[in-house]
Amino acid sequence: MNDGSPQWPEAFHGVRDRLSRIHARLPMAGAQISASRHGTRLLDASVGEARPGVAMTADSVLYLSCAGKPLLAAVLVRCVDEGMIRFDDAVADHLPAFAAGGKEAVTVSDVLSHAAGFVSFKGHPAHDSYEDFLAHVLGLPLEPGWTPGEDQGYHQETAWYVVAALVESLIGADYRAALARHLCAPLGLSSTWAGLAPETYDAVRHRLAVPTLVRPGGVRSFPYVVTRIGARAKIPSYAYYATMGDLARFYEAALAGLQGAGSFPIAPVTLNAMVSPPRAPMRDRTWGYTCAMGRGFLSGLARHYGFGDMWSDSSFGSSGKVGQVFAGADPATGVVIAAAFGALAVDQATKTGIMSELYEAALACDPP
Repeated sequence: MNDGSPQWPEAFHGVRDRLSRIHARLPMAGAQISASRHGTRLLDASVGEARPGVAMTADSVLYLSCAGKPLLAAVLVRCVDEGMIRFDDAVADHLPAFAAGGKEAVTVSDVLSHAAGFVSFKGHPAHDSYEDFLAHVLGLPLEPGWTPGEDQGYHQETAWYVVAALVESLIGADYRAALARHLCAPLGLSSTWAGLAPETYDAVRHRLAVPTLVRPGGVRSFPYVVTRIGARAKIPSYAYYATMGDLARFYEAALAGLQGAGSFPIAPVTLNAMVSPPRAPMRDRTWGYTCAMGRGFLSGLARHYGFGDMWSDSSFGSSGKVGQVFAGADPATGVVIAAAFGALAVDQATKTGIMSELYEAALACDPP
């Protein structure tokens, strides 16, 4: 069994052993995990396979799915920080076509915090061109009975096309290039991308891990998203790739940025507005449970499925279903966890249990 790392700190041995037992039953799956506290990295480790016959390592590049959304949100919030746009601006002031269907009062804050009210759509972004799906999204009507800014429902696909379009209109560049220049470069995220351009794909293809997921009937893998064609798709709702080490570095930098330290490209007051929910926890129309949303992040992670119950109300993060990716930071304790479990997260109890074990292990370590 490959544990992917020569050393697991003693506090994390329980996590290692639990993942190893699951991997013995599911040898085709793999996991990659990074954890830190107060900016000190405690763990960069892996278990199992990245793809058939290839060991998962800390250098393997994972498909983030929806867990990559905060990266794009941070690029737009940087525009807020620079005075190019405001959270309270109507989106239609910047994208006039968005006013269609009664959405003229929807604000940038509403879009980022899943309170905008255009959840439902036709077609699929993986089957339509970026331009065609964006045009469809801009023309969507407001959901019946929805009050923007007051109701909440996770916008899995639609909102992120609007975020991408706002970034492109404000910066004058493809959102993928904007993310590389304005977020990845200043934070040193050398293994993080929004989509993989052909030249990048050729350079990292040997590091790519095929995401896996347990479904009724067994383990399902998603090899298309790590093919040359699949990886270059322009899909702002989930086409992101990174190591868990890089994803943890993003959250470590955000924690430091909240304190006015480090190189996070957003000022502390604006960053605090991003990670903090504009509304009290409420029932989410899409997910059917009570939770809070920040402006680009999930907030109060203990209320969100998969994270476990250790996180404080001030915590923030995101998750992705395909590949079972969970990442977050907790200002109350300084804990950062970024983990991609794939099919090793065999069920809800397992993933929440492992995340809680990781959190407890991070607390047990004494950073120098």
